[in-house]
Amino acid sequence: MIVATAGHVDHGKTLLVKALTGTDTDRLPEEKRRGLTIDLGFAYWQPADGPVIGFVDVPGHERFVRNMLAGVGIVDIALLVVAADDGVMPQTREHLAILDLLGISTGVVALTKIDRVDPARVDEVADAVHAVLSGTGLAEAPVFPLSAHTSDGVGELAAHLERVARTLAARDAGGHFRLAVDRCFTIAGAGLVVTGSVFSGQVSVGETVLLSPPGITARIRGLHTQNQQAETARVGQRCALNLTGADLDKDRVHRGDWVLGEAAHAPTARFDAELRVLASETRALKHWTPMHLHLGAADVTCRVAVLEGGRIAPGETGLAQLVLDHAIGALAGDRFILRDQSARRTVAGGRIVDPFAPARGRARPAR
Repeated sequence: MIVATAGHVDHGKTLLVKALTGTDTDRLPEEKRRGLTIDLGFAYWQPADGPVIGFVDVPGHERFVRNMLAGVGIVDIALLVVAADDGVMPQTREHLAILDLLGISTGVVALTKIDRVDPARVDEVADAVHAVLSGTGLAEAPVFPLSAHTSDGVGELAAHLERVARTLAARDAGGHFRLAVDRCFTIAGAGLVVTGSVFSGQVSVGETVLLSPPGITARIRGLHTQNQQAETARVGQRCALNLTGADLDKDRVHRGDWVLGEAAHAPTARFDAELRVLASETRALKHWTPMHLHLGAADVTCRVAVLEGGRIAPGETGLAQLVLDHAIGALAGDRFILRDQSARRTVAGGRIVDPFAPARGRARPAR
C-alpha cells in the first residue's frame, strides 16, 4: 500500500512519517539545514505479518507544489496532516483540491501537535477539518488527533493504516507497464537507477523497456519494490529499476519521463480532455489560457483551448484541448492537474479523453 502525505508547510508531515516508520525522509542537505521538505521523500514500514506500507512524503510549501504533484499521481490512501495550533491553512485546501481532482477517495486525517493546545482547540480544528472535507472524495476520512513528539495517538493511526493495508484489494496488473520517473541517480557498481510509481501493468528483471518520450531502449538489470529486492514490479507499487542500455545515461533521464512497455510509447503534445475548474476560482477559465500541466511526474507549460462556449465557469466541467509546449507520455484515462501560468495556484484538473486529438476541427459539433 502506498500512502502520500498532504498538507500545509510545517504541520508535521515529515515528523509523523518518522514516528510511523523510524525514517527521516528529509534527505537533502538543504532540507536538513532549513528544516523544510523541498523534494519527495520515501519511507517504508512493515507491520508484523502484514504487507509493506510505503510513504511518499511531499513538500507543503507553496513553492514546491510541483514536487508534491510528482508524488501523488497514483497512491492508495492520502494522509492529510493538519496542525492543531494552526488549523486549516492555504496549502491544506490546495492539497485537498489536488487529491480530489485526481480522484483519490481513500484517506485519513492526522490532527497533529495536540500537545501544544487545549482539548477545546483540538475539537474546534477537527470540526473545521470535517467542514473542508465536505463535498470532496475524502468527506468520510477519519480524523486522528495525535502528537508525533509525545507519540500520543500515533499508535491508533498506525493501527488504522495497517487495517486498511490488510483489506486493500490488489490492483489489476493487466495492460502495458508504465512507471512515472520521479528520481534518477547512479550507484557505484550497479549503474543507472530510476524510481517512481507504477501506473499500470507489470515488469520483470531481464525485460526490455523504453524510456519515453525519448524512445531509448533499456533492459532491466534489477529492481526493488517497496524497498525490497524483487523479480517483478506491478501496478500500485513504488519501484526502483536498475537500467542498462547502449544509449542510456543519467543526463538523458528526467523527472516526468516514463519507463514503459514498447506498445505504450506514444508521446503526444495535444490531447482532448474533460476538465473541471475549481469552485474556489474567482473567474472563468477562458479559451487559450496559458497553464502548467502536471501529469504523472511531468510538469509542462501548455495552452487550454476550450471546446464549448469559449470558457468554463468555476465549479463547472467542460471539454478542452490542451496544446503542450513539448510532447509527454499521456494515455486515455490519465488524470492531470492544471496550475496557473505563474505556477502559484491550482486552477483545474481533469481526465484525458483522446490523447491524439486533431489540430483542425477540434471544436466542430461532430468532433
